[in-house]
Amino acid sequence: MFDRLIPFLSSLVIFAGWESIIFFPSYFSVIAPILILSFFVLLLKLNKFRVKDKDFWLLLTPGFFLVVLFTVWLLFLSAGYLQQITVILVTAASYYFTSYLYYFLCRITNYTSLSLEKTSSYFSVINYILLSVSLYGFINLLNLKLWYSALAVIAVTFILCYQFFWINKIDERHNFFACIVICLLSTEFFWAISFLPVSHFISGLTMGIIYYVVVNLTLAHFLEKLDKKIVRWYLSVGLICLFALLLSARWL
Repeated sequence: MFDRLIPFLSSLVIFAGWESIIFFPSYFSVIAPILILSFFVLLLKLNKFRVKDKDFWLLLTPGFFLVVLFTVWLLFLSAGYLQQITVILVTAASYYFTSYLYYFLCRITNYTSLSLEKTSSYFSVINYILLSVSLYGFINLLNLKLWYSALAVIAVTFILCYQFFWINKIDERHNFFACIVICLLSTEFFWAISFLPVSHFISGLTMGIIYYVVVNLTLAHFLEKLDKKIVRWYLSVGLICLFALLLSARWL
């Protein structure tokens, strides 16, 4: 019975934690760890605290990263109304993810096919944007050294990519090799974009668009669906979004 309440309870915990950070930002270092740990323990309860279950960790990755990265991202939002809107939206997204995880682990007969796969695809891009915005924010506002940020990009990119390809049933060998290549590309793009005289939000969105194009083209290749039409589609969408974003940005 308690497991059925976990999607609601976990959402309540993160909502209360994020609201506390908004109203008491000076206590971020206290609130954030409590929020993240509470969320993690509740989701671990769904798997009966089996910490050696690799599949569970990979299933958990998108939702857990969303909570962690959004918590950090809140530090860079100053507009009150925008904070409240994003908190509500991300809390709702987390609730649906946790519900899918509950049904998959505890009531598989009620699980809707491909729910976690689709959610993971969306969360992968969102997480990458949150990561990039936060890192560029630390670089611009706190003078964080670029190579420290690059290490974080490599680590998180590898985990997100590995989970993305894993949940799409790509075999281990191809998955591992693709993750390494994408990590190298992402690090190069991250370094180059850091020199653009734009805000960290624009830089982070730019990285997110590039990540979206690269991982989806790579997945299409693995699924043997890569053709000229697919390549044109993703490149066109990516380039249009990049041009629109950079042309509308306020250059510093």
